[in-house]
Amino acid sequence: LVGQQEIDSLLNIVSTESVRQGHDFAGAFSSDVTRAVSYVQAYMQKKGVVYRRKVLEDFFALLTTHDLIILAGDSGSGKTNLVKSFAEAIGGKAIIIPVKPNWTSAEDLLGYYNPLEQKFLSTRFLDALFEAAKNPDVPYFICLDEMNLARVEYYFADFLSLMEERGYAPEIHLYSDTEATHVVSEARNFLSLIDDAKVKLQKPDLVSFLDLLRDEEVNTKLHEMCGFREGDSLLKYHSHLRKVMSSYLNTPSSIRLPSNVRIIGTINVDETTHSLSPKILDRAHIMRFGSPLLSDWEQAENEVEAFDLDLNLPIKFDAAALGNRTHYPTFERDSPLVETLLHLVRQYLEPLGIEFGLRTVRQARLYSAALQQFGADEDLVLNNIVLHKLLPKLMFDGNKAVKENMDRKDLLVGMRDYLEQQLNNLDSDGAVDSCIDELDRVIRNAEANDWVVNYWSR
Repeated sequence: LVGQQEIDSLLNIVSTESVRQGHDFAGAFSSDVTRAVSYVQAYMQKKGVVYRRKVLEDFFALLTTHDLIILAGDSGSGKTNLVKSFAEAIGGKAIIIPVKPNWTSAEDLLGYYNPLEQKFLSTRFLDALFEAAKNPDVPYFICLDEMNLARVEYYFADFLSLMEERGYAPEIHLYSDTEATHVVSEARNFLSLIDDAKVKLQKPDLVSFLDLLRDEEVNTKLHEMCGFREGDSLLKYHSHLRKVMSSYLNTPSSIRLPSNVRIIGTINVDETTHSLSPKILDRAHIMRFGSPLLSDWEQAENEVEAFDLDLNLPIKFDAAALGNRTHYPTFERDSPLVETLLHLVRQYLEPLGIEFGLRTVRQARLYSAALQQFGADEDLVLNNIVLHKLLPKLMFDGNKAVKENMDRKDLLVGMRDYLEQQLNNLDSDGAVDSCIDELDRVIRNAEANDWVVNYWSR
């Protein structure tokens, strides 16, 4: 009833895979993430893939947070390519899963249990989780491509809630443990009936299922004991049980989210897609990409450093080097970053009707610690947090009055001026995207559109 693959899985025997090739992160780079990302940039550039260093550092920092990362931009802006190229550069694996417009529930993402066939019908997403669990040292990037072709909250909300568990790996329940018990019980009963038939017919030497099929007496006896009707086949029933047992052993009733997995989504905002709900925006980090044709490629190529290493080989990153899943930092009002965010909330975001809660502030603190590994100052951290967490929520009527002699558009302009004062030391050489430039774009578009404010409009 059970194949060799299932036996190996039961006994936790992992098949010997080819040794991962690459430069050791701890040995060749002394576990220095700054040098490692510089090498990633050089590795990509050798393969004809060009990204600014700050973009790669930002992406790496977000990966260490274990939060959902959403890459936004038009088709061809380099979203999916970043996932693939970065995974390859660190010796990981990227699995790209196209989202279908007809996805309406968690079953489309994780599959479902079919009680009639007594087996679980899996999906590419779930198969990727199981594959990652079997290779715990390899970083896995599971990318939901064009994830807003369907309404994200319909199929992903349950999974996103699980990702909020920070102290331990969240457990994903796939089907009832009772169903699993029924499967095992049916297989056990069938094996007991086989033993009984062999004893009653005094044929203990029949050791394989083919022996049972070839022996007419045993075959007939099993038909009788199993209650088979005319036309039922012992071979067909055995095949059914093998499939059921394989499904049970390869797809347990629950799985914990592997620590080496990062969930990444890509979105393209146009008339064919759905907008992201506040629940998704509140929990995700958004990285927006512009057209690569507008990029300063020469400036990006000038950033590439020379390495006395074989640039054909990736860095061999272990999953643990990408950071462990930990609780968000505590809420500390005395932190300069927290003080700035609280001022933004009280003076601007709350009057504008934009949610920016405690979880978001704690997420910001975790991201801040991650980006500071690259020597980022407070201005760059704040700039990126505004880009990731605040601007994507700007969708409102700017003409709506907040109080006497003040509309929402006035608050938006005031917030822009406040941020410009706070970020007066931000590097302005084009190495980073400026949240002030993005706010200016939003304001210009709103002015041309009767003050309908929408970060996602063109």
